[in-house]
Amino acid sequence: MELDKLEFSLRRRNHWEAIDLGFTLARRWFLPLWALWLATAIPVGILLFVLVGEKAWLLALLLWWLKPLYEPPLLFWMSRAVFGENLTVKAVVRQWWSIVWPQLFANLTWRRLNPNRSFNMPVGLLERLKGKRRRDRIRILGKGQHAAIWLTFVGIHFEAILQFALLIVLYALIPEDLRWIDLEDFLIAEGSIQEWLQLLVSLISMSIIAPFYVASGFVLYLHRRSELEAWDIEINFRRIDERLKKAKHRNAVTSTAVLVLALMFGGLLLPDTGLAVTATTPEQARPIIEEVLADKAFGELEERRYWKYIGETEEEEEIDEDSWFVEFFKWLLDVLAGFFKGFASVGEAVMWIAGTAVVIYLVYHIAKNKGWFSLGRPQRLQNKKAAPVQLFGLDIRPDQLPDDPAAEAKRLVEAGDLRGALSLLYRGALMRLVTEQHIEIPDSATEGECVRLVARHQPAEEAYYFGRLTDDWLKMAYAHIAPQPERLLDLCSQWQGVYGHVEG
Repeated sequence: MELDKLEFSLRRRNHWEAIDLGFTLARRWFLPLWALWLATAIPVGILLFVLVGEKAWLLALLLWWLKPLYEPPLLFWMSRAVFGENLTVKAVVRQWWSIVWPQLFANLTWRRLNPNRSFNMPVGLLERLKGKRRRDRIRILGKGQHAAIWLTFVGIHFEAILQFALLIVLYALIPEDLRWIDLEDFLIAEGSIQEWLQLLVSLISMSIIAPFYVASGFVLYLHRRSELEAWDIEINFRRIDERLKKAKHRNAVTSTAVLVLALMFGGLLLPDTGLAVTATTPEQARPIIEEVLADKAFGELEERRYWKYIGETEEEEEIDEDSWFVEFFKWLLDVLAGFFKGFASVGEAVMWIAGTAVVIYLVYHIAKNKGWFSLGRPQRLQNKKAAPVQLFGLDIRPDQLPDDPAAEAKRLVEAGDLRGALSLLYRGALMRLVTEQHIEIPDSATEGECVRLVARHQPAEEAYYFGRLTDDWLKMAYAHIAPQPERLLDLCSQWQGVYGHVEG
């Protein structure tokens, strides 16, 4: 491992600074990480669609559960990129199966819901450890580490927030006249279009959050290893060694030059004293060295003995490292310990938030449906607000309409008065909605808002018919496009089934 090639400064950081560094790296390399995630998730999604068909909820659940298929390639790419090796997306995709396959079954089963998944993933993928060695390694690395649990907790909430935000943006981009449903039903109610849109935004949300989740877990892992293995000290020693080598090289060059000059001019400057240098043999030097080392200035050797309690020793049982039962039991203990330690401090806060949200939701619906409190009152007291007599410029008073608007409309169609027939059907439908079904339609409401009110309060068949009738009336009133007589006769027949009280 070439630590001197790290793409970021290696120094002491707390857990939250390490997560922030992971976010920074994810922003820096977002495009290749995002492309890697999509390059594996989209083919898996297409395969699942072929297998499960049009069950959007099941497809969304499987795509979420199979995250261990998409995240390891991102970690593999980052493990090279932080040391200056920039792999292409294509090169990593070619190695996808060899990256994902080791420990895939465990990652998709008992390890799938482990909140420390982002922190533990490098141990299996990069260090290639499994069984007891993997558990021991994780126990050492994970001592006192709870930031990865919070990272998972926050990542789940960010995915949910981003998903709802994208849905609201999509809803806001739909023109008001084309909205077939209100915002509340668009986010919550069941429906094929809503389910597939929710699946799409869920996939987009997961793909955006995944690079930040994987990068932060990887940096937490590197940070913990640098603490245990003193990477920062090793890097500083290497830098000091490089500086000493450079200084030694410079000193050697200088000393050589001085020696050459001394040899060249020393014989000319120094007088001949007739002294000869005699060499000392090892046998002659040994007693001199021993005499010097015997001095107290060179220290003394002292030996001490004491008792130290080391506890009782027991023979450990040999356990099969690949036993699935042992793996599951250890995982269960890790999950329980992590959850109790990591989420105990926020459990009460989450309960209060959930309780407050439920109370606000109930108060909102009670205020919106205040008729719940007046079920036992007479009907005339429940409808204190007078019914409107005119909507969209149309007179909807019952005394101004025939007893059977559908029959009268048929007669007008046969007489060739298509506009009059359609106006009579539309006015009759509005009169029934206001006077008999007691739907409160504001005077300022538009035709489109009226359609949404009917869809919210009335059965689907009636809402569908009223939508058709309104669409034909808008074309006639504003675009002067008259429907075919056969269509008008069909609307008359259906009007009697929806609003009529006489046999057609």
